[in-house]
Amino acid sequence: MSFSFGFGGDEADGDNAGTPAPPGSKPNTETRSDGTPVKEHTVEELIATLPDHFSYSTVRIESPTGRELFLPRRDLHDVRVQLLQEGPENDHIIDQIGTSDLRSGVYEGGFKTWECSLDLASLLLDRGPRKDIDELIRCDQIIELGVGTALPTLVLFQHALLNTIPLTFTLADYNDTVLRLVTLPNLLLTWAATTKQGDFATIKLDSDSTGDFDLSPELVARFLTDLKSMEIRLRFLSGSWSPALANLIPASGFDYGTVILAAETIYSPESTEAFTELLCVLLKRVKMSKAMIAAKRMYFGVGGSVDGLKSACRERGAVAYEIENHGVPGMDSGVGRALVEVQMY
Repeated sequence: MSFSFGFGGDEADGDNAGTPAPPGSKPNTETRSDGTPVKEHTVEELIATLPDHFSYSTVRIESPTGRELFLPRRDLHDVRVQLLQEGPENDHIIDQIGTSDLRSGVYEGGFKTWECSLDLASLLLDRGPRKDIDELIRCDQIIELGVGTALPTLVLFQHALLNTIPLTFTLADYNDTVLRLVTLPNLLLTWAATTKQGDFATIKLDSDSTGDFDLSPELVARFLTDLKSMEIRLRFLSGSWSPALANLIPASGFDYGTVILAAETIYSPESTEAFTELLCVLLKRVKMSKAMIAAKRMYFGVGGSVDGLKSACRERGAVAYEIENHGVPGMDSGVGRALVEVQMY
């Protein structure tokens, strides 16, 4: 089944499309009952698939209190070029980028920057620096489900880099192609911009910033060294939301918390059920855990809704409540959107 949500302003990409393990180690793989593999990918494995340089532009994040952040993000046109160069095995992905927002079981929209991911990133821009996202300093794992372009994660990743906060970022998307072509490149770009690597040493990012990022072996080595010295770990998981995926996500350490992020993951009743089941499995593992979810109040034509999320959580012993008076810019315009926190009873 393929479809486009058809909401004005859904696409935040300038291209306007139609969403460590030790080196050499064998990635973990689990298989669902239907045979679909759920797999862990190492940083080194994903970096090895990237070109020597790729183009980027910037996205502006504005917080409820007026804080402003410009994040570099790989251009979608650049992604298309790489997919074409890699060969016809990517034709089905290229077709979906151009014709639909997602196709269930084929492409889940990860190359797009969805407007609700901007809402969540905006909220986190204030919460992270104030260290009150459930006491971030006592949180040892950030999980983003349906990570795509990773904007919410990038806000906290930058915060961890600036403040040398040891964290594990577990980033999951249905498509491994999304992880390697946008999720990881965007993390690399955020690291380079934050630590002033390469051209970023002399560039002050703003809404008009564009450029080409040179990914040299020396820069890759510096990136991996920085992550190791700061005790920041990146884990990448591909596959469907399922018990198999949960098995590849370890629980947080003793007396530490987990924060789970997600945006635009409840677009249909089926996706809401699968997402909520996985979410509650993860939340039950750690006493100090919370999920922060951004979504449209109603996905017209496909049936997902915030009310459906609340009901699915309630059936599993969790409580989902909207964040009131959040003040995120633009949330009251167009199709209604919400920010929801979820915890176990």
